Amino acid sequence: QHNFQQSSYPDAGLDENYCRNPDGEPRTWCYTTDPSMRWQHCDLPSCFGSECYDGNGESYRGLRNVTQSGRACQRWDSQTPHPHSNTPENYPSGGLQENFCRNPDGEQEPWCYTQDPNTRWERCAINPCVAPSPTTTVPDYFENPTACYFGDGATYRGQVSTTETGVTCQRWDSQTPHQHNMVASHPNSGLNENYCRNPDNADRPWCYTTNPNNRWQYCSIPDCYPGVCYTGDGASYRGTIAVTSSGRRCQRWDSQSPHGHDRTPQNYPQA
Repeated sequence: QHNFQQSSYPDAGLDENYCRNPDGEPRTWCYTTDPSMRWQHCDLPSCFGSECYDGNGESYRGLRNVTQSGRACQRWDSQTPHPHSNTPENYPSGGLQENFCRNPDGEQEPWCYTQDPNTRWERCAINPCVAPSPTTTVPDYFENPTACYFGDGATYRGQVSTTETGVTCQRWDSQTPHQHNMVASHPNSGLNENYCRNPDNADRPWCYTTNPNNRWQYCSIPDCYPGVCYTGDGASYRGTIAVTSSGRRCQRWDSQSPHGHDRTPQNYPQA
């Protein structure tokens, strides 16, 4: 028997049999449907993995699948939205699996075709393992994303300035119509113009609105990794991955079979 149930952990997202972390494990996990294996960590990557590439990245075989601007990569075996000849058949040694960043054709670094019909291809959000020269600074493409946000969006530096309901954002250096002290209290949070930001550890980027009757709202900015990776220890993960690192299916959280478990949201109300 166990008490990791949705009624006991209303904020832990214990839906279906999806991987979660209600109790402070190092990363997401689940009970398995294998009677001989009680639980395992899940087959879910960290959004901030420390992958890098050597040389021009021809040998890179990692799982990064997002470009430097936050666009998702197109599958190499797909011709949509961009037709191309860099296929697994034409480059059998290129490691062109799924939509992972690769460099099959001798570019300067790993890249991919994007799922954005208006952007054919881009370099990927991967750093070289070693800077090209002692005076070269290795960029960090996760430091200031502009087309989407990572984690809670604290590093987002894009120019979206409209809330999710379509209201224009108030300038951060303005006290009208809403007074605040965000600029003074958060000087390193990129509070420029009226761009959406997250200076105060909210769930995601937001802004004060120009509507006197609505002080603030979250902004309409996509998550760079919607449901396919976790940040921190995975406590906030709400995706639908339901497979462990060994390939076992997860047991439903509202089931006591085949494994009972005894942690409940009553025991962990902040999980």
